[in-house]
Amino acid sequence: MERMQTDRLIGFAESLLRRREFGPLVGLGVLILIFGTMSDHLWSRQQLNGITSLSASIGIVAVGVTFLMISGEFDLSVGAVFAVSAVLFGKMIDDYGLDPWLAFPAMLAIAAGIGLVNGLVTTRFGIPSFITTLASLLVVGGIDLVISGGNTILYFGHNPLMNALGGTIPHTTLEYRVLWFIGLTAVLWFLLERTAYGNWSSSSGGRAGVARAMGVRTRRVKTTNFVICSCCAALSGMLQFASYGAASAQDGQDYELLAIVAAVIGGTSLFGVTGTIIGTFIGALILGMLQAGLILIGVPGDWYEPLIGVILVVAVIVNVRLSKLELSSAFARFAFARDDEPAGPVARAEGP
Repeated sequence: MERMQTDRLIGFAESLLRRREFGPLVGLGVLILIFGTMSDHLWSRQQLNGITSLSASIGIVAVGVTFLMISGEFDLSVGAVFAVSAVLFGKMIDDYGLDPWLAFPAMLAIAAGIGLVNGLVTTRFGIPSFITTLASLLVVGGIDLVISGGNTILYFGHNPLMNALGGTIPHTTLEYRVLWFIGLTAVLWFLLERTAYGNWSSSSGGRAGVARAMGVRTRRVKTTNFVICSCCAALSGMLQFASYGAASAQDGQDYELLAIVAAVIGGTSLFGVTGTIIGTFIGALILGMLQAGLILIGVPGDWYEPLIGVILVVAVIVNVRLSKLELSSAFARFAFARDDEPAGPVARAEGP
C-alpha cells in the first residue's frame, strides 16, 4: 500500500514537472517572494494596478502571438499594429467624429486585413513569416507616422464603450482591460485545447506536409492565426488608448519582442507545435512583475531589458530540456511496452 502511494506521488510529481506552465508559475512565485520581501509596497493598490495593466497590454498581444507560434509562424508587426490601432482609433473618434461603437469594429476589421495580407503573402508565396512581417512592421509603422503626423492623439470625451475598454472596475483600482485579458486568454485556451481547430494549429506547426495529407488546410489555418494575432494587437492598442486617452506612433515599442518573450517564458516552443496559452498568461505577469518590482527596490530601469534577456535564455534552455524529457519518456514507455509483449511467431521461430 505504501509503495503504491509512493508511486502515485512520484507519478504526480513527474506529471507536474512536465507541465509547461509549472516552470513559469514557479518563476512568478520567486519574483513575488523576492520583491515582496524587499519592498512593503508590492501589494499596494497602485502597484497592483500598474503590474496588471502592463501585463494585460503585453499579454493580450502575447496570447495572439502564441497561437501563431504554435502553428509555426512569427509576427514581428504586432507592435506597429498596436500603435497604429491606438492612433487610428483615436483619430476616428476625435477628428472624424465617428461613434466609438463603429470605430471599434472598424479598427478590428483593418487589423484583420493586415493579418490577412501577412498570412497570404507568407503561405501563398512561401516567404518566411519573419521577412513578411518585418516588411509589414516597416509599412504599418510608416503609415502610423503619416496618420499621427508625429503628434500625440488625445481624447477627453466620455462614452460607455470607452469606459468598458479602459475604465476602472468599480470598487477597485484595476482596469477593465485586465478582464479583457483574462477573457481573451480563456477563449483562446478553449480554442487551442478543446477544439479541432487547436489540433489543426498544432499540426500545421509541425510537419505541414503530413498535416495536409491528413486533410488539414494548413495554409488556411496559418492565415487565420495571422488574423487572430493582428486583431489581438489591435485590441490591446485600443484598450490602452481608452485607458490613457492618448496615443502616439511610439506606443507598442518592442511589443513584438516582449510578446515572444512572454510566450517563450510561458513554455511555448520557438519551433512550433507545442505551446500553452495559460503559460503565456503567466509569462506576461512575470514581465509586469519584473518591471514594477525593479522600480520598487530602486534598481535602475536600464536593467529591465538585460534581465529579460537572461530570463529568455533560461526559459529556452528549460523548454528544450522539457521537450527532450518528454521525448525520452515517450521512447521509454514504448520500449517498456515492447519488452512486456509476448514473443510473436517470428520471435519464436528465431529462438533455439
